[in-house]
Amino acid sequence: MTVRIGAHVSSAGGPHLVFERARSIGAEAVQLFISAPQQWKLPALTDEQVDRFNRVREASGMPVFFHGVYLMNFGSQDPAILEKSSASLLAYHRYAGRMGVVGTIFHVGSHLGAGYDGAMVERIAGMLRAILEDDPANPALLILENNAGQGNCIGGRFGELGAIFRALGGHQRLGVCFDTCHAYAMGYDLASPSGLEAALDEFDREIGLDRLVAVHANDTKQPIGTFRDRHENIGEGHLGLEGFRTLMRHPAFRDVPFLLEVPGFEGTGPDEKNVRRLKALRREAGLEAPRMPPLSRIQKAALG
Repeated sequence: MTVRIGAHVSSAGGPHLVFERARSIGAEAVQLFISAPQQWKLPALTDEQVDRFNRVREASGMPVFFHGVYLMNFGSQDPAILEKSSASLLAYHRYAGRMGVVGTIFHVGSHLGAGYDGAMVERIAGMLRAILEDDPANPALLILENNAGQGNCIGGRFGELGAIFRALGGHQRLGVCFDTCHAYAMGYDLASPSGLEAALDEFDREIGLDRLVAVHANDTKQPIGTFRDRHENIGEGHLGLEGFRTLMRHPAFRDVPFLLEVPGFEGTGPDEKNVRRLKALRREAGLEAPRMPPLSRIQKAALG
């Protein structure tokens, strides 16, 4: 079985540059934004940028994931926020289809105290269904991410995401990204084999392990069950190396890419040291590394 170690990478200067940046730290999969994550401005890539991205992506041999903007909130009571959220996710989804991206990872949002009831589940499902049905030929996934629970966030418990999946009738172009820091903050004891097994049993019961398409591999600065989203470098937080060793050895995560969203040892985001730590655990688990093309091939493709 192959497990890829990837990272969220800056797309500054053009999205095609993420592949060379990813390879420079040893990453084998990549996640990126294609617009400012703290703004509503929709992505606006030219045909030339899309074509160039596709050329370099094919040369890189890397699976790619988008991350949706942070402002999206499908649990809001404000029609304007709901409209902007849908427009943003739809734009990302359309580009994902054009750019050979696995899918867009996003947070469902927060109900802001209104409560998470059946009516809200149906409303959220309706908005996501409209995006999925925008172009039935678009193979890209919508990938819901589990939340850390603070601020009435939706999706902290796997059952909250499962309710959306069920409301959508098991739509085939839905997936889940499992964030390790968020799950630990919600009280899922991923650091112990028994705790991880219990968490994954619940995940499988509520959602289905076949829906697991990515892992956000983040250690955590906070103890278990604190509902606080504070990412830490691999092995430096409460999950620790032993926690990630337990995760890496579990068969549920085989063939699922691990994407780093850590602060980095120099404070500049995912770096080679974090990648090396996960690769070392992969070797310990007896898992295979993917065969990657040489960096020169990526650079040549980027130059056209």
